[in-house]
Amino acid sequence: MVLVIVVARTKIEKKALELHSEFEKAGKTVCRVIVEGRRIELELALPSDDADEFAGIEMQHGKA
Repeated sequence: MVLVIVVARTKIEKKALELHSEFEKAGKTVCRVIVEGRRIELELALPSDDADEFAGIEMQHGKA
């Protein structure tokens, strides 16, 4: 999920950090923060992304 917010140029980095902190406090995992000019883009992890860190890894035991 991507959330895009446009704000004034003053203290844009501070606003991005505040948004990141608020989303983390709300229990959302922020994967990426991108600041381009007055635009702040937050990429949030989907709930299934946090469920199993080994989901994309094929594991086998014994003879293949």
